[in-house]
Amino acid sequence: MKQQFTREDLLDAALAIVREEGYEAVTMRSVAERAGCSVQPLYSLFGDKQALMAALCAHGLAWVERYNAAHAADGSNAFSSHGLAHLRIAQQEPNLFSLLYLSSYVEVSSMDDLLSVAEQPGIRDEIMALWGLDEEAARELYLDMVVYTHGLAVLIVAGARFTDDELRERMNSAFAAFAAKAGIPLKGASHDG
Repeated sequence: MKQQFTREDLLDAALAIVREEGYEAVTMRSVAERAGCSVQPLYSLFGDKQALMAALCAHGLAWVERYNAAHAADGSNAFSSHGLAHLRIAQQEPNLFSLLYLSSYVEVSSMDDLLSVAEQPGIRDEIMALWGLDEEAARELYLDMVVYTHGLAVLIVAGARFTDDELRERMNSAFAAFAAKAGIPLKGASHDG
């Protein structure tokens, strides 16, 4: 039996529980059992369940960042790929999606908070480069697409079944509207290119 348990070991065990059973199944005892230890390392490293869950959310968001990086070429650009990845996580990892974006552990009280939870590294810079937008216009376009994409993702987690073509059509249509709002000529306003 392993004698030393790191934060990473315990967070990986908790993340596995979330992905398989949902975040409601995460307790100090269930994580300890999954990791193969007593609850003592959890209390030593995290203090209490609230602190464990906060660390787990950060750990889950790091997982999402790695997922996005691994799927950065799935769309025609990183911005498009990010939207597709968000929808795929909702489809393939609904329990993780629920913890990170729908649970009481999500601390979002403004649109800036929402963007800080959803934003992926380098995307805003890509938006500025692709469409010649300034920082504020890129932020607004990104935020509009985050809100729209998140709405579709919530429907997916709730049980809606959309085809890839339906999702692509809706995403491109929404992007064209948001691009027009941002001043991007509609001719060059495809989310996929």
